[in-house]
Amino acid sequence: MSSVRTLPIRVAPIAGEAMDSWLEAIAHRTNTMHADLLSAVGLIASKGMGISTWMVEPAAKEIQSLSVATSLRADLLESMVLQHYSERALRISPDGRTLSRTFPWGRGRGSRFCPNCLEATGGRWQLSWRLGWAFACTTHNCLLADACPECGVVQRLRTHIGDVVPQPGRCAHPASDAIGRAPERCGADLTTVSTMVFDTEHPVVRAQKTINAVIDSETAAFGVYRLHPQPRINVLSDIRAVAGRILAYATTEDLKATITPDLLVAHQSVDERPSRRYSPAQTAAKPGLAAPARAATAAVGAVGAMDVLNRNDVSAAGDSLRWLIISSRDRGSAVSATNTAWGKNTTPVLSAVQLAALGPLLKPSDQLRHRVGTALPNRPTADKRRAEVLAQGLPTMLWPAWSLRMAIPDSHQRHLRPALSSAVLLVNSRLNLDEAAAMIDSPLDGHAVSRVLQLLEKQAQWYGLRLALIRMADYLVDCRIPIDYRRRRQLDYSMLLPDKVWTQICRDTGTPGVRSIRARIARCLLFERLSGLPASASSVFPGSNAFRTQVADFPRYLTTELDQALDKHAQEFLADQGVSGEPSVWEPPAAVLDGLDLPGDDPGKVKIEHLHRAVTTDGIKLGATARRLNTGLDTVRYLLETHPPPPPVRSETTPYNRAYVTAKAALPRERLLELYERQHMSLSDIAESVSVSRQVVGRIARDYDLTLREPGLEARTIIERDWLHDQYVNKRRTLPDLAKE
Repeated sequence: MSSVRTLPIRVAPIAGEAMDSWLEAIAHRTNTMHADLLSAVGLIASKGMGISTWMVEPAAKEIQSLSVATSLRADLLESMVLQHYSERALRISPDGRTLSRTFPWGRGRGSRFCPNCLEATGGRWQLSWRLGWAFACTTHNCLLADACPECGVVQRLRTHIGDVVPQPGRCAHPASDAIGRAPERCGADLTTVSTMVFDTEHPVVRAQKTINAVIDSETAAFGVYRLHPQPRINVLSDIRAVAGRILAYATTEDLKATITPDLLVAHQSVDERPSRRYSPAQTAAKPGLAAPARAATAAVGAVGAMDVLNRNDVSAAGDSLRWLIISSRDRGSAVSATNTAWGKNTTPVLSAVQLAALGPLLKPSDQLRHRVGTALPNRPTADKRRAEVLAQGLPTMLWPAWSLRMAIPDSHQRHLRPALSSAVLLVNSRLNLDEAAAMIDSPLDGHAVSRVLQLLEKQAQWYGLRLALIRMADYLVDCRIPIDYRRRRQLDYSMLLPDKVWTQICRDTGTPGVRSIRARIARCLLFERLSGLPASASSVFPGSNAFRTQVADFPRYLTTELDQALDKHAQEFLADQGVSGEPSVWEPPAAVLDGLDLPGDDPGKVKIEHLHRAVTTDGIKLGATARRLNTGLDTVRYLLETHPPPPPVRSETTPYNRAYVTAKAALPRERLLELYERQHMSLSDIAESVSVSRQVVGRIARDYDLTLREPGLEARTIIERDWLHDQYVNKRRTLPDLAKE
């Protein structure tokens, strides 16, 4: 290095120029043989078939020698070798001597070129032309040339020959007919190569600009990556994956619908050219593994990939890619949600695009598993914890607040609700249908759930239905559900709402129907509320359709008082079962489904006052009420259960026992206990004080579990000696007066 001196004549490099081109320009300017110039600047030409190592990754001493000889800064010199693109557009092997093909479309040898740029710069060579990603010139809007027009050899396969003065812009390879150890050089004018020219907005030019921007940025945020920015190398892997798949599987008819006619002509002419030694290879059998040898081929792949990845969102990108999936399948290629890996290091965004493309071709259960229709579909997780969390917070029958919005024609809620709960468990899960149904003790097996999903998929609103199920699953996983439905399903409900309790509730609320059959109906309704299981799973359910209808219609008789009394009993029952800290019933917010196109009724659009007027004041049946309100019968039942009307104002001539209700309100248990046991008042006197009959007060006392005195003994009072002495001696009261008291 001590022998290196500053060159007397220096040539400044142009922007983006490769180091070997710049050194050749200096040798040409000084009329020096190439080997002599390299020696003068402290470099050694490679003796093999490839380019010199200093063109790949120069050593520190080589950079220092060059800096001394040319007076250029070290950082500028380092930007002129392939190391400048290391891990950006190529990868250098660990030994620092060669380029690795493990990087997406890493180009091992040779370089394309733009004839127009060579002409404009006097034959100076751009470093970027060596990249496998370079197929077009964005300055002159043309395809890059692949090889010499005369000898057909790819340029820059190895370092320039040493015993001649370089001629920039001319082919330095041996002439096609030359022989011997020092063959005549080809010398063809590379600026005369004819290449296809495009307008500035042509897809080829736009694709090259986009790829250049990706290479120059740490992360990419164009098209489908706008909402999900990804690292540069992974985005290049995505482009390579899609481009390679297009080049490998697309037919001519497919390409006609995807790329412009002029590019298709250039692409088809590639295979018509005869192959020569050191010429670009013909289209590879698996073009996705390495950069295509010809610019037109690379352009076709890149344009096709950009047509997919430059869409505004994953769904649109999936629509753009679907033709390739269908075309591949039509020719017998197995393309499914499990084999969409088209290369290494691809991003989750590309996986989402592939799943979106496959979406309509998948079974509805698989669409849920892969979250098709969301902003970023993904493969289901093998971790079962998500499903366990869902099963714990999910009733066997999905809440009506959600299921009613998803009702389809000719569907029954008793079938739809358990099927929807099982479907929610499939989201992002590898569970099969039978496993999902078993996790929530569903009355439906996997086949029945599959049938319901198939019916849902046939609806025009399937996209909204699918997204609704996914939203439900996400909400239940992300938010704390206050009820442990797994535990609720395992409780002992044999002591739920005994006949005696039901009778008492009817008396307290003035509700008719104290008979045992009405108690059984109320018991089944309360069982369904608390357990999340269908009422038919109750041990007291008789199994008849008529009884099922009676349970479904029971909300017709609910009032706010009766509903509160049932809820109070439910809380007491849960406490007896060791369940604390949970509400008796709960439902998720209906707003989770806002903005979705769904086929069912929206209960929130029904005016509750109109519903109450129809049922209580006008007294019409539930079916007629549903028609009047232009909604479904199940919606009316649900709204009456969640928004029961206030109790009616009943006159004295009605069959309801208003006297009992009035007296009980005036005589709480502690008050009656004070009057009857401590003050020793008779039932008749107490009844007279509240203007009811003695029988009414007696019934209230029995309901309070008070011990009644035997008839005829009610007026007897135990007289204390001290009291009698005080009244008779001290206060001088007469015996008749005391006896009367």
